[in-house]
Amino acid sequence: MSHYKYLFKILVLGDCGVGKSCLLMRFSDDRFTGKYLCTVGVDFKVRSVEVAGQVVKLQVWDTAGEERFKSLLPAYYRGAHGILLVYDTTSANTFRSIDGWLEEIHRRCPDRVNVLLVGNKCDDLEHRQVSLEQALHYADRRALGFCEVSAKSGANVNYAFAALAVDIFNRLVAFAPNRLSAGQYERDESEDRAKSQVTEKISLVGKGRLRSKNIEPCC
Repeated sequence: MSHYKYLFKILVLGDCGVGKSCLLMRFSDDRFTGKYLCTVGVDFKVRSVEVAGQVVKLQVWDTAGEERFKSLLPAYYRGAHGILLVYDTTSANTFRSIDGWLEEIHRRCPDRVNVLLVGNKCDDLEHRQVSLEQALHYADRRALGFCEVSAKSGANVNYAFAALAVDIFNRLVAFAPNRLSAGQYERDESEDRAKSQVTEKISLVGKGRLRSKNIEPCC
């Protein structure tokens, strides 16, 4: 899908070691490596998806979680449309850090941005420290979308990125068909007709909030 209608900029944020790079590798290349390599600064990948019959290009930025690299982040927040906020289900500390990341997001993104809370490594049941119920309750209180994924097995990884793309599409296109700040797009003869048709909220799995029962199990 080389031709695209919209371009969405997505950031993958979270503490060092939660598996941000592995999530991006699984999404972009459908592969996984067990070797731990800390991201130095920022890296990005591009992949196109289809939302409501429109080709959407996702420009996904993988950011380093280490404190020494956080000074590099402000410039990359600019123009972001969505954020995957990742914690490690086997590390309670990374889950407790979510509050701090949300404060950073609110400070760096004065304009509205879609945030999806993602619990990675949910296949590792033996070492789990953050329960599904605990994360769901937190997401409900914060009004965040939420799902658990496994970069290792691939469970729900594509779903997480697609869900975030749908949320962004709903906000910038479906509910505001005349607004084009969702990113670059290519004009064609059917543009006006397409905009007039996209007026209903798009959902991946029925209506309402995305819930774990709607997605595949991690184990």
